[in-house]
Amino acid sequence: MVESFSSSLIPGLADDVAELCLSRIPRSSFQIISQVCWRWRRFLRSERYETVRKMTGSVEELMCVLVDHQYWEVYDGSGNKLGWIPPVPGPINCSFGHAVLDGRKIMVFGGQSGRAVSADVYEFNPASNKWRKLADMNMPRYNFAYVIVDGLVYVIRGYSSFHASIPNAEVYNPKTNKWSLMDCPHRPNFHGMAFSFNSKLFVVDNESSIIDIYDHKTETWEELDSGQSLSVYSYTIIRNKVYFLNWFRPGMGVFDPEKNSWSSVFVPPTNEGGLRYYLGQWNNKVILFSREHEALSGDLDKEDASKWRATRIRPYGHHSTSVLINI
Repeated sequence: MVESFSSSLIPGLADDVAELCLSRIPRSSFQIISQVCWRWRRFLRSERYETVRKMTGSVEELMCVLVDHQYWEVYDGSGNKLGWIPPVPGPINCSFGHAVLDGRKIMVFGGQSGRAVSADVYEFNPASNKWRKLADMNMPRYNFAYVIVDGLVYVIRGYSSFHASIPNAEVYNPKTNKWSLMDCPHRPNFHGMAFSFNSKLFVVDNESSIIDIYDHKTETWEELDSGQSLSVYSYTIIRNKVYFLNWFRPGMGVFDPEKNSWSSVFVPPTNEGGLRYYLGQWNNKVILFSREHEALSGDLDKEDASKWRATRIRPYGHHSTSVLINI
């Protein structure tokens, strides 16, 4: 394609008007329209483009699928695959944490690579399509619980080198780029999950019925007896409900923290030689990722819980999970 060398973004239009027009083009068309000219490519990759999209209300929700703990695939709201996020700097880790800051920046932290345990923290900015290094955690750790509560990132317990249990937690403040250690109830051999509800931190310990609840406003912990012992290996949170898969129980569990109630949902067999589904979310629906087939989606609040629908999403790997970003 021959590039245009016009001095304006769109001939005949003022640049501010042209920016409004270009900002409404969906990201699924980026690969094509970026070939029009170098000015379009530069604008589409700029911070200015993100600012104009927010101003016009053209922000899209994209799903970023983490595959095999190694790389991210990006999908739009219709299930079109838009591409990949550049690899995280440093060695490839597993058992790390990931969260989304300000609704748009992906943060990854900690993890294990071979026998080495990491305290590294990186942030991905979709506007620049680059990762940058943030402040390290105070302690290298992996297999920890993590969640964002009121804009703060909490990392709870986990393991250090030689599989030693870590009895504390730490919290990251994006505004100051600092981690602070904090006390938390000790649970030996911890391997669990965390979620946020009503501005409180909920920590669920596997093989225990106790849920530890932290109120950051009063800096106090309390215990809730859930009445069930869990062994969670994958989970996601949608509309204040926790959906999880259990190592030793069929189907998918559902926990409603407001009512402290538990239920289960049918999950179809994978037919993959004993391999398991992993959970994500997309368009306010639960996603079941499998290795060999298209992901299944279910709107479990509105539809028959037994109805799972095939999507166009097919990550080529195992151990998939997803986060949502708005750009």
